[in-house]
Amino acid sequence: MDDEDDTDPGLAGLSPEFQAMVGGMAGHTASFAKLLEKRSKLTTAAEKEKDDEKYLESYEELEIHEEMLKDLPRVEAYRRALEFYSNDWRKCGNITAVDVGSGTGLLAVLSAKYGCQKVVAVEASRLADVLREVAAANAPAGTIEVHGCRAEELQLPDGERVDVVVSEWMGYCLLFENMLPSVLSVRDRFLKPGGLMLPSCCRLLMAPLEDGSWRDSKLKFWHNVHGVDMSALVPLATATACNKPHHRLVDPQGLLGQAIEVVSLDLASVKQDDLRHIEKNIKLHVPAGRRLDGFVAWFECDFGIAGHILSTAPSQAPTHWRQTAFYFQQPMEGGGGLEVEGVVNLTRHEVYSRGYRVAFELHAPGRKRRIESFELR
Repeated sequence: MDDEDDTDPGLAGLSPEFQAMVGGMAGHTASFAKLLEKRSKLTTAAEKEKDDEKYLESYEELEIHEEMLKDLPRVEAYRRALEFYSNDWRKCGNITAVDVGSGTGLLAVLSAKYGCQKVVAVEASRLADVLREVAAANAPAGTIEVHGCRAEELQLPDGERVDVVVSEWMGYCLLFENMLPSVLSVRDRFLKPGGLMLPSCCRLLMAPLEDGSWRDSKLKFWHNVHGVDMSALVPLATATACNKPHHRLVDPQGLLGQAIEVVSLDLASVKQDDLRHIEKNIKLHVPAGRRLDGFVAWFECDFGIAGHILSTAPSQAPTHWRQTAFYFQQPMEGGGGLEVEGVVNLTRHEVYSRGYRVAFELHAPGRKRRIESFELR
């Protein structure tokens, strides 16, 4: 018996008519693929525009500004920084600043109060109209110049440069809201060489966390609900509670080890591309009898030579940012002591333009490799 011929004759063995039909189908497939790619790009652009609109609309609500203005550590950090530079600015006599995302105008007014001769206040939401009234009531006429536009659309007279760019751009887990690129667009176009960025450096930190009280309140709760056993709901409750970050105040006693610096951003030199993907190796020890419930993140900010002024760490006074906790679906029990290694990745969300994906990939001797993923959105 002859061996079977397993070669593929391709189109050569088919009739000319069938070859033509297949060729036509390939052409249609290629055209359809191009159409889908074009529509995908249009959809992504439309989604980004929608995200931006929702983001700006959220800052038209006075409640969010009230929360930020009542955040004393936040307000004091900026006030102290501006006051620190005030003597030099007054001596110089011609300092110009840009306040990116001015909101209700507090930082613009403080900048004028502490020696800036001119402050360009940029606000893309409809609060810009109220901001003009706040500026007129609290600073000499002509000192604060309000621009009701996005930071990327800001225009200044040809050749005009500024000495200072000030902005409170930080979001939950530092990067959420993705406002920093807007600040960098102003820096790149208008800041003088050697000019001052406030804040000047921001660090994102994470620490391993044990938080039994949170896990009990969200998951163990279902084992006895007013005397009724609802433990059948625990898997659903786990999936619901542990698939997203929680912005809350975390007990510093729950930290299992030293904080890991995930990234340090020098605002004078960081580029937008640096923010698309951040990766950091993790190495930690879970003590005997303890367990790793997840990680908690916070950030710290320096203000140039004024120094380290703002921290949202669990050990510091509470801020409106609180901390960001990432709770695992299943905690890692420490047993007699556990060495854990891995990596954390923060990647710009491909659909939600203001968000990030956060993924932890961890492994320990004798344990299955663990991947826990979250969306900051």
